[in-house]
Amino acid sequence: MGDRELSFEASGALWNASLVMRDRETDSWWSIMTSSSIGGPLEDQDLVELPASEKTTWKDWRARHPETKVLSVGGVEHVTKNPYDNYFSNEETFRNLEVSDRRLPPKTPIFAFWVDGHAFAVPHSRFLGGKLLSSKKLGGRWLLVFRNDGAAIFESTRAFLVPSAEIRRGTDPKPLLPSTGAPLPDGYEAVTGFDTFWYNWVSVHPDTRLLK
Repeated sequence: MGDRELSFEASGALWNASLVMRDRETDSWWSIMTSSSIGGPLEDQDLVELPASEKTTWKDWRARHPETKVLSVGGVEHVTKNPYDNYFSNEETFRNLEVSDRRLPPKTPIFAFWVDGHAFAVPHSRFLGGKLLSSKKLGGRWLLVFRNDGAAIFESTRAFLVPSAEIRRGTDPKPLLPSTGAPLPDGYEAVTGFDTFWYNWVSVHPDTRLLK
């Protein structure tokens, strides 16, 4: 944040059923849905998102990084039972949170992102296997977005603004993953965003532009 280094941890709070972080240095609170501070000395300050992380399997990660250290909590490194399994497998929102926007069912999985300061969302079902979307809402540009058919919950959607229609269904996204270290093709711009449910996103961004 400017010339100041901040370290983040979970605040223990939720805002519209989404995670809120806090920084240890100023005790400001930060929403992952806005990438900005929603309380504290740094309120209304924005963070810059870097599309550099990767969700993958432990097997694949360890093959590339055999010296990786694993976080142990109370002597446990691997949790076999996911406490959120029931939440992910039913249609109920967190604590029955209601949203008035009915453009999609509340628990529809989406890829949420920003372009030119505007909030966007695309349902996962719209681009499984790879899709190139064009819309006036994107300023006439093309959005290259892909997610494998049958993708596990840990897998992330990948998205790029591209200069022209250059993708077919089934295009292999691996060469574009940050972990490869390979430069993006000329004219490609990585789009920062994340996978969530429609109700989480639209509760915070009621002016979301929906791509169908």
